Amino acid sequence: MLTRFHKLTIGGKLHAINLLIVGLITLLAISTLSGYMYITMRDDYRNNSQTVSSLLAESVTSALLFGDKKSAQEALSGLRTVAYVTHAELYDQAGDLFTAYVKAAAPINAPANPPPKFDSPKFDPAKFNPAKFNPASYQPDIYFGNLTFDSAFPIHSIAQDKEQIGTLALHLDLSDAYAQLAYQIIALLLIGLLGAALVSLALSKLQKSITLPLRALTETMRKVSEDNQLSERATPTGQDEIGELASVFNQMVNELTLSKDTLHQELKERRHIEAKLSKIAHYDAITHLPNRHSFNTQIDRVLLNYKHEHEKFALLYIDLDNFKYVNDTFGHHVGDLLLGKTAERLRTSLRQEDFIARLGGDEFVIIISAFTDTTQIGAVADKILTALQGAFTLDGHEAFVGASIGIAICPDHGKDSETLQRHADNAMYRAKTLGKNNFQFYQDELSRTQKNRISIDAQLRRALERKEIVVYYQPIVELSSSKIVGFEALVRWIKQNGTVIRPGEFIPLAEEIGLIIDIGKFVLDTSTAQTALWVERFGLEFTAVNFSTRQFKHPTLSEDVYHALQNARLQPRHFEMEITETVLMDNSTTSMKLLDTLINQGMGIAIDDFGTGYSSLSYITSFPISKIKIDQSFTAKLPDDKNALAVVTAIIGLAKSLNLKVVAEGIETQQQLDCLATLGCQYGQGYLFSEPLPALAATQLLEARNTRPAPPAASG
Repeated sequence: MLTRFHKLTIGGKLHAINLLIVGLITLLAISTLSGYMYITMRDDYRNNSQTVSSLLAESVTSALLFGDKKSAQEALSGLRTVAYVTHAELYDQAGDLFTAYVKAAAPINAPANPPPKFDSPKFDPAKFNPAKFNPASYQPDIYFGNLTFDSAFPIHSIAQDKEQIGTLALHLDLSDAYAQLAYQIIALLLIGLLGAALVSLALSKLQKSITLPLRALTETMRKVSEDNQLSERATPTGQDEIGELASVFNQMVNELTLSKDTLHQELKERRHIEAKLSKIAHYDAITHLPNRHSFNTQIDRVLLNYKHEHEKFALLYIDLDNFKYVNDTFGHHVGDLLLGKTAERLRTSLRQEDFIARLGGDEFVIIISAFTDTTQIGAVADKILTALQGAFTLDGHEAFVGASIGIAICPDHGKDSETLQRHADNAMYRAKTLGKNNFQFYQDELSRTQKNRISIDAQLRRALERKEIVVYYQPIVELSSSKIVGFEALVRWIKQNGTVIRPGEFIPLAEEIGLIIDIGKFVLDTSTAQTALWVERFGLEFTAVNFSTRQFKHPTLSEDVYHALQNARLQPRHFEMEITETVLMDNSTTSMKLLDTLINQGMGIAIDDFGTGYSSLSYITSFPISKIKIDQSFTAKLPDDKNALAVVTAIIGLAKSLNLKVVAEGIETQQQLDCLATLGCQYGQGYLFSEPLPALAATQLLEARNTRPAPPAASG
């Protein structure tokens, strides 16, 4: 049905809608009026029957009281003037028929026996029982059958108690009423159909006034679109929407006519835009150098040239040194400026025919053709390194960067794009591991150590993203009570396959490539958040975090520590910074001033591995040191080695004289613990107490150790 409707024209749709609306309105009106007439008729007959019953009740009351059937019969005979009453019965108090009235030709349906009781106000002589008829709850009503209805009316005595002494039943014939109602409804239906026809005719004329202009406009549009007759114009028929549509169509045709004259110019502009888009697709927006897509095209071209002409070429991979530091310190805007100026210096270091592209980040690639031997390539690499050594002035900032360059030669180091790029990349990583700011040719015989280092470097750069860097915690125990007072946060690298990389294998590399800053910040944020939970739950005193020389030199160190404590809602007194003596040697008191605010609020500074570096009393006394940690190399020799015992005794004595706390690292035996306790060492850590643990296991250890009575102190 809906499919057929959608296929109709607008005129057909409007006509169908008009017929539907007019029909529904007519049907609704006739139904409403018919219902109203029926309800009115029903109410009239109900009221009339009640009125007649009430009048008769007054007339037959005395007859019922005195058993005068004749008087009752005469009273009922008065119903002959009520045309619609066919017969009536008068029942006494016992429910027996007292007397009846029957209109001529109407059958008497009086029951042979007294009618049974009825238990609702609806009267049914077959169920009526006066003994249980309740006049107080009875409300006379009319119940229609097909063409008749009956009603019952109680008759009460004139005494004060108003006892019911009988019941009057009326039987009404509604044939004439229904016939009259039917005639009225038919007349109403005819009037409604006539009105609907007139309204439909008027709406049809209105519909044509809309569809005819639309057809004319459609025909004009067809001539313009299909026959390309741009001289055709629509004729507006009025000020309505159709007239406005015709005017807009004419305006559109006028503009279309004018646009033909400018089509060639637009095509030229489109070609210009396409050229710009092509440049965007093939060139880097920051350096204006060719991008990776262009590089892939170029290397395929020179490889094809080698295949036919046997012309060698060199592939140089360039990675800037310290670019991440500049970008993180001064922001991405300065980093982009640095990339742009680096590209300028690289271009001036090359010949016109050499190809250079930016692969992404701080990585560049150069293709050099038409050379005789590798010394020429080495000379170009030296020229590039020299060009990048000078200072870069960037938006008021001065920065220095170098470059690590890896070189692969075709065909010596590969004859396809993937192999050459991989070998140049490996050579570049080798240049970084050899101290940066140098160039290296690819070597087939890289040592196993170098290959492993290159592999770890590449994986380490993705370890943080993969959440492989985790924080472990080793407890620091008060020797006098065996209570855990703190933890040292230690970083671990656990690869996704479960392989554990020892800190000694990746921390130095992280220092070299600058990832130690990101790793250190991760350890700082994670450990402060965990410590806040332990402080609240167990009353833990502190957690110590190690900081390297590279971290200590980072300009945002103070802000990083401050924000970590603030985000974790951890008081500075519950945090301790561990640094080595080398850090003190490499930094002046100016570096420590960055942390003065936190130190004044209670943050501790501990000297880690004390006695193994460049120990100097001047550094200990000039820096706000709060704790000294005895290196495990001394602890391991206790108590038998006299020299180690002397050193440990001296360190503890020095700490006491300077009012510093002492922690002994690497305690593994009870003898070492007893010796240190005897010497007056306050704290210790080591495998005797616990190995470094993940956070969950450390929490369980705290629950076990710090919620039970402490064991007696070790004796000497």
